[in-house]
Amino acid sequence: MKKFVPVIFSILVVVFGIVFVVSGITTLKNKDLYDSAVNATVVDIQEEWQTVGEDDQLVTVYYIDYEVDGVKYEHVECPESNGDMKVGDTVEILYQSKDPSKISGHNITSSGVIFIAVGAVVALGGCLAIVKKLLRG
Repeated sequence: MKKFVPVIFSILVVVFGIVFVVSGITTLKNKDLYDSAVNATVVDIQEEWQTVGEDDQLVTVYYIDYEVDGVKYEHVECPESNGDMKVGDTVEILYQSKDPSKISGHNITSSGVIFIAVGAVVALGGCLAIVKKLLRG
């Protein structure tokens, strides 16, 4: 049984890598849905505790207001931020023209590519570990 534990772990690593690749492909596939841009205004900055895995982390969350075709969207979490943003700053966001409540930052493509690259490396590493374990016997 103990000799199968590394193989099972390696299989889980491969699955994890595949999930990352699929997430990246989905992100790239949906990037064209965000076909319009609008300027939004930072209206609030809050520090909030968020659970990441088993750890709680204090993160800074930026909220924006924007308007599309006369409809106002208020106090919406900003999809991307940097530590230099202040209340009153203007940021450009992307939105879906069919549903302007769905917004994104400008780094959609790079995020998708990063997910695919990391997932491929992780999955490949898992595959190599499986092959290595099976060849050793």
